[in-house]
Amino acid sequence: MKYWKYIVGILIVVVPSVLTVLIYNDKITQNSPMYYKQGVQFYNDGDYSNAYYNFGKIKWISPLYPMALYKQAKSAQKAGDYKTAAIKYKMFLDKMPNSIFDTRAKLNLAKSYYYSKQFDDAKKQFTDLKQSTNNLGTEEVYFLGLLEKKTDKDKSAAYFRDYINTVLSDNALNSSYLIPAADELSSLGINLDNNDYKSLGMAYFKNKNYKKALNYFSKLPVNTCWDYLVLTNHYEGNKVIAKKLIETGLPLYSVSTNEENLREIYNIYATYFPGTKIKNWTSINKIVKENSLQGEDYVMYKLASLLPKEKAVVLYNNIVEKYPESSYAPEALWNVFWDKYTKKDYKTAEELAIKHLKSYKKVKSTPKVAFWLAKTALKQNKTAEAHNYLTKLAAKYPDNYYGLRAENILSKKNDFWTTNELNKIPEQKEEIEFPLSIGQLNIKDVKLINTLFEMGDYEIWIDANFQNPIVESWFELKKDKKSRSIVLARDEIEKMEVKPPLISSAYKLDYPRYWVNEINIAGEKLKIDPYLIEALIREESYFNENAKSKTGATGLMQIMPQTANYVISKLNDDMKTLANLENPRINIYIGSNYLKYLKERFNNDDLMVIAAYNGGEGSVNKWQKNYGTEDYDEFIEQIPYEETRNYIKRVFTNYHMYRKIYK
Repeated sequence: MKYWKYIVGILIVVVPSVLTVLIYNDKITQNSPMYYKQGVQFYNDGDYSNAYYNFGKIKWISPLYPMALYKQAKSAQKAGDYKTAAIKYKMFLDKMPNSIFDTRAKLNLAKSYYYSKQFDDAKKQFTDLKQSTNNLGTEEVYFLGLLEKKTDKDKSAAYFRDYINTVLSDNALNSSYLIPAADELSSLGINLDNNDYKSLGMAYFKNKNYKKALNYFSKLPVNTCWDYLVLTNHYEGNKVIAKKLIETGLPLYSVSTNEENLREIYNIYATYFPGTKIKNWTSINKIVKENSLQGEDYVMYKLASLLPKEKAVVLYNNIVEKYPESSYAPEALWNVFWDKYTKKDYKTAEELAIKHLKSYKKVKSTPKVAFWLAKTALKQNKTAEAHNYLTKLAAKYPDNYYGLRAENILSKKNDFWTTNELNKIPEQKEEIEFPLSIGQLNIKDVKLINTLFEMGDYEIWIDANFQNPIVESWFELKKDKKSRSIVLARDEIEKMEVKPPLISSAYKLDYPRYWVNEINIAGEKLKIDPYLIEALIREESYFNENAKSKTGATGLMQIMPQTANYVISKLNDDMKTLANLENPRINIYIGSNYLKYLKERFNNDDLMVIAAYNGGEGSVNKWQKNYGTEDYDEFIEQIPYEETRNYIKRVFTNYHMYRKIYK
């Protein structure tokens, strides 16, 4: 019995203490998201001291504790306290081994060791990273070069060479240390060979430091770097030398020059002639032909693009026959096809289109040729074949201009060029969802990432080292970099063999909605389809309100100041002076009024309105007269301005994609 008194006494003391600890710890856990969010805000504002302090308030009992350690490490690193950063990175790696942040944390730990002069630890860490199959791509090699510099210059040079050559061969890698590595290699005081001179020249050339690049290229035999000698001399302003190098080197070295550099050399050479563009390229074409030089296909294609149609077709034919494997052959064959089609030689045109689709399966012109093969079949009353071509085209290219045209023809609505002033863009009530399926990541990692996103920690995805352009697009959106976000999503979707569903985040990033209220108000007031305004803004500026062209076109709808003045002078309101065109509301107001003017001018013909917005009213009048408007597809393809042809296609692609995504 006497022991019960002691037990009861202990319970009376311990239980309240345990309850107090549990309650206190529960409170800590509840407050952890608040501290983490505050830490992120300070970190994003560059206040790394307060960021470190707030992350430090998160205790070991909280599920956020490991990530708080990681953020403390990053804060200390940003503040230049590398010893503390190293301690925190080590603690994080002990707490979360083999996480999705593992590689980045190890690299940052190694850098922290290096900058805090813990060189032995740094060397071991960088060496481990280099041997790992999951490295971030060459950064560790650069630092190993630095670490070996004092003790073994040859070994140091080998690391710097490795880093430079790897980066030069892979544009996707982090090239932040390319010039530092080149500077280090050149300053080691060791004997450099021709391979070193070329690597150093290439490194400085890539960085547009043409003076230094030329210094190294000049040490090499001309035959090993003729193209770079031409380019660096030209960009450095030594045009007399560059011209002489071109004329003496083309017969000798063009055959061993890569296609991209050779194209640029021909473009430069054309500027050295005193005549018109046609005369200059005619001269170059003659030189290339007489001397059997490399790159004749490019020169012919360039000249053909400047010549009248009949003369151009001869050159396009030559490219197809002489250089069927050339990267210019598909477009050249399209032009030969189009010549036959416009001359109503539909049988030959059909044969050429079929040849194109068999020879070039995945090129830019493939959907265009497939569409016109269907139109050619219709011209010959081959209705079933045309239907088959259009069905395949619509299925394979659902977000392409020609795929959308095919879908519209199959629907028999015949309303592709007709917009609806009664449309209204739905307001964006929710943010675009994070665009990565759970299947690509462990569900535990997805939950962690989403938790961190909820607290505003968007940068964390970079540390996860998961390369995905659609995800990067989402991050750019979060940082309010609208144009960059669209371009990333657009380019990635374009590469996809199988397109994502229209409701996916990928398409919403590619075709986002901004200034919906202003656009809807303008559309309703001026009787213009708001989707058309949105489509035009996406094409003109990618929603960059500060966009400004070389000619002075400004803002979302890229309005010229003189156009703005003209529109304002016609408005019956108080806006009588040139307004701030970088203001989205004002830009949309003036741009939409200009669209209204064009709609009145062209009798509500939306195709002609969009053509005039880009190519000018006078040009559209001339095109209508020259090409007729019975078949709008034919009208567009015959517009002599490539920019306007493509502009019309892109704007109407935007229009129909917006309608499909947000219907």
